[in-house]
Amino acid sequence: MSIRSFSQFAIIAVLTLWALFCLYPLVWMIGASLKTSQEVMQSFSLFPAGKWHWETFIDVWNRLNFFKYFMNSLNVTLMTIVGVNLIYSLTAFAVAKLHFPGKNFIFYGFLAMMFVPGITILIPLYLTEYYLGILNTHLGLILPIINGAGPFALFLFRNYFQSIPHEIYESAKLEGCGPIRTWWRIYFPLSLPAVATITIMNFLGSWNSLVLPMVMLTNQDLFTLPLAVMLLDTGVFRQWNVLMAGSLISVIPVILVFFFMQKYYIQGLASGAIKS
Repeated sequence: MSIRSFSQFAIIAVLTLWALFCLYPLVWMIGASLKTSQEVMQSFSLFPAGKWHWETFIDVWNRLNFFKYFMNSLNVTLMTIVGVNLIYSLTAFAVAKLHFPGKNFIFYGFLAMMFVPGITILIPLYLTEYYLGILNTHLGLILPIINGAGPFALFLFRNYFQSIPHEIYESAKLEGCGPIRTWWRIYFPLSLPAVATITIMNFLGSWNSLVLPMVMLTNQDLFTLPLAVMLLDTGVFRQWNVLMAGSLISVIPVILVFFFMQKYYIQGLASGAIKS
C-alpha cells in the first residue's frame, strides 16, 4: 500500500470513528424514547428487544402542550433570522460600499465582540432588560440573540459585498438609486448564499438556546421548546424515556433544516471565506 493510499485510509477511518462518536448520543436518544423507563435503566441494548413504545411521544406532546412551546420557539427563531439578515446586511453594505468616518472602527469593533463570551454579560443584560421593561418577553430573547449573531453576520455580508464590482454600485447611483434601494434591489439578492448560511446558523443557535430563556423567562406560557423539555424532568424518579422523547421532538426541526440546507450552508460559508 502506497503512502498516499494509507493516508487516505487513515483519514477515512478517523472521520468514520468520529462520525460514529457524534451520532451515538442521537441513536441512544431515539432508542431510549422507544423503551419504558425501567428498560432504559436495565437494558444495555440501543433499541428495545420487545415492543417499541411509540405512545410515549403522544403522551409527551399532550402532557406539555408541546404545540404552544413549538410556536414560541418558531416565533423567536423567525424574528431572529429576519432581524439578523436585514440589520447586518444593511450595516455590511454601508461598511463595504459607503465612505464615512469611523466605518473601519465599527467593523473591527463588531469583530472584537466575537471574543467576548456571552455568559460574561448575562447579568448586565438581565439588568438592562429589567430597566427597559422587556424582561420576561420574547423581545427580551430576540434582541440579545440578534446582537450575538452580529459579528459573524457582518463579517460574512461584508465579504460578499466587497466581492461585487463597485461599478454596479456606481451604475445604480447614476440611475438614481439611493443607498437603501441599491442594497435592497441589487446587493441583498446577490448575497443569498450568505443569507442561507446565516439563516441556518441562527436557526440552530436560536432554536437550541437554553441559558438565555432560562434566565429571562419566568412565565411558562412564553417558554421555548428547550425549556419545555426541562419541565418533564420533575419528581423524585426521572423518566428517561419521557425526557428522551421530549428531547427528540425538540431536535427534529433542527435535523430537518440542516439535512435539507447543508449544501447551501457549506457553499455560503466557503464562498464568504474566500471572497474578501
